[in-house]
Amino acid sequence: MSSPFVPYDPSIDTPMGYRHLLLIYCVVWAVQLAYGGYAVLQWKRSRKNKSE
Repeated sequence: MSSPFVPYDPSIDTPMGYRHLLLIYCVVWAVQLAYGGYAVLQWKRSRKNKSE
């Protein structure tokens, strides 16, 4: 269940805490990608409106 991006250290991590950490990373990345997509979409719309 170890990930190269978030290594599991049994001396400080619990299996449940590690799972939650991975889920938090996934949620944060999903939110950031969604916001980035939204920003790009708004930028394209604003460029389209300026050229008209």
